[in-house]
Amino acid sequence: MIARLRERLLPDAEPRVIARLKRGRHWRKLLNYILVEFQAGRGARRMPIGKPYWLTVDPTNFCQLKCPFCPTGAGRGVRDKASLSLEHFQHLMDALGPTLIHIDFMNWGEPLLNKDLWAMVALAKERGIDTMVSTNFNLLREGEADAILDSGLDRLVMSIDGLEQATYGKYRVGGDFAQVIANLKTLVARRRARGLLKPTIVWQFLAFRHNEHEAGRVREFALALGVDEVGVTPANLPFRPGIKDEWLPTRADLRLYDPESFPDSPPWQWEAAKPSEGAVAAQVKVEVYAAAKKTARRRCNWPWAGIAVNPDGSVSPCCSVEEQEYDFGNFFTNGFSRLWNGEKYRRAREHVADYAAGRSETIPASRHACERCFSIGQSRFQFPHSWLSEGEK
Repeated sequence: MIARLRERLLPDAEPRVIARLKRGRHWRKLLNYILVEFQAGRGARRMPIGKPYWLTVDPTNFCQLKCPFCPTGAGRGVRDKASLSLEHFQHLMDALGPTLIHIDFMNWGEPLLNKDLWAMVALAKERGIDTMVSTNFNLLREGEADAILDSGLDRLVMSIDGLEQATYGKYRVGGDFAQVIANLKTLVARRRARGLLKPTIVWQFLAFRHNEHEAGRVREFALALGVDEVGVTPANLPFRPGIKDEWLPTRADLRLYDPESFPDSPPWQWEAAKPSEGAVAAQVKVEVYAAAKKTARRRCNWPWAGIAVNPDGSVSPCCSVEEQEYDFGNFFTNGFSRLWNGEKYRRAREHVADYAAGRSETIPASRHACERCFSIGQSRFQFPHSWLSEGEK
């Protein structure tokens, strides 16, 4: 009966998250998690109580690499370059720290270019927050391996898409494979010397056509270096001419897209995506294998449970939207309460709830990022297994 009641009141809440927060005696975080999930389950437009429990914060929005499909690497220049100050991060922690469960230190830049990064991680750990940093790991200053260990970081995800310079460098343009491996060995050696288990070191391998032949060997290669986890992930590709033939893997298990329907331009540029006056555009679909497995629409977590903060305090709809024109406001100038229940957040919640209930479709021509989103319903926060299982008997 209790299980049925929970399913009715908290349809998308994860029992393992609730159990983990109980084991850790994180009572305030647990209460907030339940309040947020209850309101999300009801499709609430306003959030009078409850704060986001998931934060993506960008320590910098610039990078030393030139990855061609990254807006930063491609030099799209959609935002002024900035670094998050320790003072501003402290402000974030004062406002959200007591209720946050997880922080991703990453998004459009290279986090390690911010010299205050490890102090920020330490501040988060003081508040019992699970932490992750995603990096290209081309940079490791003298003594920084110990700074990483001292911070208490939970997970360090290294983006290494190859097993030699030729394959690695095709996408990680400007990256030095040998330097990355040397930095990795330094961190593993210091962690071993100090007898520590954290951070969990993750090798993230994005699969493309040019490196798919290495996908079967990357796990053995990485584990031999002392890496804890290996992830081989199909890459998100831009819809442009020539992309399919040069970048889309031939192996079906390493690609997200159907080669037969892969378009040469994004859906919102198609003639079919232009709505007639006063009408809502029909949803334009691109076949994605992962999406094809879904049998029902789900709510995206972001409008109720997550917040994506850029280095200057501007707040994006989610971690996938880089353009400044879609911002919901600024955390440092608007204030959290005004921002969290502002018109743009309310509109996002309304559309996502209506979409999940089958009352609306994607609107490609909309100027609101959530209304034109083609991944709507597919974005769910994934808590790390290592965090979920911590303290289990």
